Amino acid sequence: MTSSPSTAREVHIVRRPAGPLSTADFAIAEAALPDLAPGEFLIANRLLSIDPVRRMFFANGTAPLNAGLHSFSIGEVVESRHSDYAPGELVGHYKGLRDFAVGRGEETRKIVAGEYPLEWHMGPLGVGGFFAYVGLIEIARARPGESVLVSSAAGSVGSLAVQLARLIGCRTVATVGSADKQAWLADVAGVETVIDYKQADWRERLAAALPDGLDVYFDNVGGAQLDAALSLINPQGRVAVCGMVSAYDSATPFSERAGAWTWRMMTSQVGLRSYHVRDYQRLWPAFQRSVGGWLRRGAIRTETQVRDGLDATPQAFVDLIAGRSLGKTVVRL
Repeated sequence: MTSSPSTAREVHIVRRPAGPLSTADFAIAEAALPDLAPGEFLIANRLLSIDPVRRMFFANGTAPLNAGLHSFSIGEVVESRHSDYAPGELVGHYKGLRDFAVGRGEETRKIVAGEYPLEWHMGPLGVGGFFAYVGLIEIARARPGESVLVSSAAGSVGSLAVQLARLIGCRTVATVGSADKQAWLADVAGVETVIDYKQADWRERLAAALPDGLDVYFDNVGGAQLDAALSLINPQGRVAVCGMVSAYDSATPFSERAGAWTWRMMTSQVGLRSYHVRDYQRLWPAFQRSVGGWLRRGAIRTETQVRDGLDATPQAFVDLIAGRSLGKTVVRL
């Protein structure tokens, strides 16, 4: 068991990224750990979640400069003044991007060791997987026989969303940004049609893959791919807006075709909804049962990119935002 330290090492943003994210935007700093108050416990983090949406917080001021950053993490309780949390137990919490953190019961959930690989709780059985499940099933209400398009479909959220659509009985189309991601989705995840949006004729390929139009678009990207999806969407089509990766690392991220979007939605009664999973916690048990069972049977495949050591965190973020990562990215401590 890990001994209790007096300080923690944590990841800071030291300058606002004005363009593509750089490792120079980050620093690793040391911070004092407070003495535990009643109801608190000390967590030694094991896995840190690296998520693309954090990029927005780095740039817009939500994440303060020269201060500890946050992300989802899984760690082990090493010291406790909380009656319900004992040393040796594993917990998930949102005080990641550091090696040690102080937890409180209302901010954590226990994780049963050995039931599934720990990495699954960071990806397909974690918050990212839950975003895919809620977006496809509750927000977009995908039904058997419908055509479903998922963008950024080789990421931690998109890769689960497109496989869930396949298991529901939908016709699946995915967009990615590299040949290796295309191959993984087609050969490992069983996706019917995978299109590289970096190819010059990707719009034509997308239209050819959806000759009868599009019923559901699971959007992780925004921008030009949302434009293309809306140009193909059928009347009564649904769009679940989960992310906007195209906006995260660009000085001019948003589409200039807002008028075209509005007209398409008005004339075809298209529903476009953003969402947050905190509003759908009632679905968590069903999500865990369904996705856990599919994972055990091999019906859903998952990929994890593991970086070792807290010092690897800045490069992990840079590579993720640049599209160089497949599946879920985690830092292992």
